[in-house]
This record gives sequence, structure tokens and C-alpha cells, in this order.
Amino acid sequence: MDALELCNSLRMEFEGIYNSKIPLDALPVKLQDMVLALARQENYSIEYTLASLLIAASTAIGNAVNIRIRGGWISNAALYMILVGRPGMGKTPPLDFAFRPIRKHDAKAIHKFKEEMERYNEALERQRGKKDDCGTLPPKPILRRVIISDFTPEALMRALDDNKRGVVLYVDEIMGMFNAVNQYSKGQLIEQLLTAFCGKALDVSRCSMPIPIHIEFPFINIVGTMQTIRMHELIDKGYKANGLLDRFLFVYPTSQIISEWSNDEPSSSSSFDHYSAMWKNIVDQILALPYSTNDDEETGLNVLEFSKEASNHFTAWRNTAIRKVNGIKDDALVDSRIMKTPMLTARLALTIQILRWACGEVHKDCVDIDSTKAAIRLSDYFENCYTAIQKFMVMDGIEPQKKEFLNNVGKTFTTADAIQAGKEVGLSERSVMYSLVGLASDKIIKKVKRGEYEKLQ
Repeated sequence: MDALELCNSLRMEFEGIYNSKIPLDALPVKLQDMVLALARQENYSIEYTLASLLIAASTAIGNAVNIRIRGGWISNAALYMILVGRPGMGKTPPLDFAFRPIRKHDAKAIHKFKEEMERYNEALERQRGKKDDCGTLPPKPILRRVIISDFTPEALMRALDDNKRGVVLYVDEIMGMFNAVNQYSKGQLIEQLLTAFCGKALDVSRCSMPIPIHIEFPFINIVGTMQTIRMHELIDKGYKANGLLDRFLFVYPTSQIISEWSNDEPSSSSSFDHYSAMWKNIVDQILALPYSTNDDEETGLNVLEFSKEASNHFTAWRNTAIRKVNGIKDDALVDSRIMKTPMLTARLALTIQILRWACGEVHKDCVDIDSTKAAIRLSDYFENCYTAIQKFMVMDGIEPQKKEFLNNVGKTFTTADAIQAGKEVGLSERSVMYSLVGLASDKIIKKVKRGEYEKLQ
């Protein structure tokens, strides 16, 4: 079977999922074929692989290319992402594949740094005692690595200051990172992540820092994995209340069935090597994009505009969502995530445009209509994933009394039914009314009309 026949076979095999639920066609054609081949040969989840390629490409772009969303609103391509699934779903292998070229890039940077430090230390040793000959000392080397996995908040800020193109916080079980945050900084890192996501400048001053850190254009990506049974911890720790959760894209595969292994094909090893080399070439092209280190002038930024057609389409899409929000009369029922969606979608559009350029499909002069439409499909997909996992975030962490109260009402119920069910578990009428507002806000129930509700979870 030649390469074309293999691709056609793969497309037919995954046709049902590919066409109806997963926006795989948002990727360049050669990457679509790669994702399908890895799904067949390596048992990689199509959805995890799709998302992993996007976050890796975004990381490679860093601050090298930005997008003008509207007027003076300029954004980089930063993304926060969590791959969610039951144990054994294979969340980590696609991430490792996607970031392998960046790890190799970091390995070269570390090797070069060590060599330069040796020369620097040798020069420093020669300078000891030679006060009149200080001009020959070379500048102290700086390690500019991209992937940060084990860190303290202060170490992260130093790494970002050294590599202003951008870094990625890459952690396998991401709750470990969140749990360590409070241990070190009493929540200050969360504030820095919120600030960095919005593209605002970061300023860090510590007694241990002789020179304060100022980062005018911070770029921090976050990616990690999480088991479904731990999702409620995100709510318990207040990450929904402080807005951090609204900034994350969640990936939750349409099917949670773990695929069985098939017998290895004779060409599977060489095929994997082929796709690894192809993906490395694509990422290396993106990493080679020039980056201006000018912190003071925004004119140093490389900013892409939406094409006229893309801008009109993006604006119409955004306004449709805003009209829906304006139609909601109860403030408690407005989902705060919707206000972050335009920024995230624009960042996805920029990432897709650069990926298509690196694959030799299009230019990188602007963000075109195809990249914009692809980003909107991806945005819708990620929001569907978020909706699907809300039951894990909310229901698993809900108070036992409220959970019992919910169990005492039917799929559809009235305010009177709720008050009666609340009395049976010891909730006052006022507590029931407050609970209804909170449950509606958390998308556990929805208000059909005045006095009538429907369970969503």
C-alpha cells in the first residue's frame, strides 16, 4: 500500500469522527495525515494529538509573531491547555511527540550554554588579580530555554526574563503544579499568570534580586494533563472564581474508550520516524522566525492583521455571541468564559496561519479567512469539551446536602418542587433560592422560564 492509499484508508477508517465531531481539518493537510497515521500506528488519540500540535506550535511562535485583534488590541499566540481523561487514555504520548523538537532545541541551547560558561569561568579565573585588564572578560552567558517543568515562581520569572521570546510550563499531572503554587508564593504566581495571559507587563521585585525584573511582553504557555476525578479541585481551589479557569482550553475526547493495540505493521517504525522528522522540520521553521528583543518600542513587534474578509467574518461571529449574552437578563447566568473566547480564537487563528505557512500551504503576510474559520471550529470544539467536563468539575465537588437536594427533584422541576426538596434535606427556602442561582451559574441546571428549571448534569 503506497502513501496515498494509506492516507485514504485512514481517512475512511476515521470518517465518522473526523467529519462530524473533531475539527481535524483545521490543520494543514500533511498534519491531518500525520495525526491519522499516529492514531492507527501508535494508538494516539486524534483529539489529544490535534491539541498537542497546536500548543507546541504556539510555543514555537512565542513572541515572534503577534496578531492585531482590533485597533490597538494586539495579542501573542499564548495558550493555556489541559488534556483531560481517565487513567490510561494516553494523554502524555501525543504531548511528548509534539514537544520533542522543542526539547531537542532546548538540549542544544543547554549544551551551548555549558560550553560558554566554561569559557567564561576560565576567563574569569584569568582575570582574578588583574584589575587593569577587565575589558577582556566576555559577557556572562544566558541560558534561553523554552520548556520549564520543575520550577519555583521566582525561577520561572528569571527563565522568562532570560528568554523573552517565551516559555512553556509543561507538566504532566497539572494539579501538582497548582498545589505547589500556594506552597511557594501564596497565590502570587496565579496573579502573574493572569497578567501574562492578558499580555500586560510583569514586574517582579524580591530581596534576593539585586536587579528587579521587568518583562514588557510576557509569553507564557501552560500545558498539562489531568484525570477526570480531580477536575473538581480546580473549583475547590478557587480557579473558577479568580478567572484562571476561563483562560484554559480543555481537551476531552469524544470517546473515553481506550483503543486496543493492533498488530504492528512492518513499516510502522519507519513511518513514525518519517513523521517525527517532518514535524521537527515544521517546528524548526517556526523557531527560526526572527524575534525582536526591543522591550521599549511596540514597533519592534511583528504583527499580522486579519485579512479584510477574515476580519469581517471574525467580527460577525463575535457579535453573534455578544447578542446572545445581551439577551440574558440574569447576570448570574452569564458565563464569564464567553468574554475570553475572541482572544483565544484569534490566537488559534494566528497559530493555524503560521502552521500552514510552515507546511508550505500559504503565506504569513496576514491571517486569512481559512485560518479564521478553522480557529472558530476549534474554539467551538474546545468549548464543547469544557461543557462535557463540567460535571466532573462541579458535581464531584458539590456539597453533599446540595447533591442530595438535587437528587430529590426530577429532570424538570419548579421552584415549589425545589423548596420542598430542600426542606427534606434541611435547607431553608432562602438557601434553596441561593442554591438555584449557583447551580444555574455552574451549568448544573438551567432556568427554562420563570419558576421552572431543568437539570443539565
